[in-house]
Amino acid sequence: MSTPESAGSPATFDVSSRYGPPRRGLSPRAQRVLIFGSLLVAFATTVWFTISLSIGRLDYQDVGYTIVSDSRAEVDFEVTKDFEDTAQCMLHALDDSYAIVGARIVTIGPHEGSGDADRSSYYSAELRTEHRAVTGIVDSCWLVD
Repeated sequence: MSTPESAGSPATFDVSSRYGPPRRGLSPRAQRVLIFGSLLVAFATTVWFTISLSIGRLDYQDVGYTIVSDSRAEVDFEVTKDFEDTAQCMLHALDDSYAIVGARIVTIGPHEGSGDADRSSYYSAELRTEHRAVTGIVDSCWLVD
């Protein structure tokens, strides 16, 4: 029969001899440096995304519409873009069931300006319709290369 000492009892079994000594954690100074570095990288990434998203950005919104007759509608809209960019916008005239009764693509070329406030301009475009429209909208706008 074997004795408890020879069978590897918990009193004689040493885990560190099998797996090595326990790992040491980071020192408090190393932890502070790691946290500060992570915060710095997060801040730099946020600044980079903010700047890169504002360059080459195109925004548009409906301002109003006028139903001129049964076969014409006029859409007023605002476009915000960089001065040197050319954009195209798809305009729709809709009837009371939201069906498209008129459509037009409008090209907006480069324009002059010096500040952020000058990036926005108001436009008005006339659309021919198949029958009487009840509203006019800007469906989408995109930059032209």
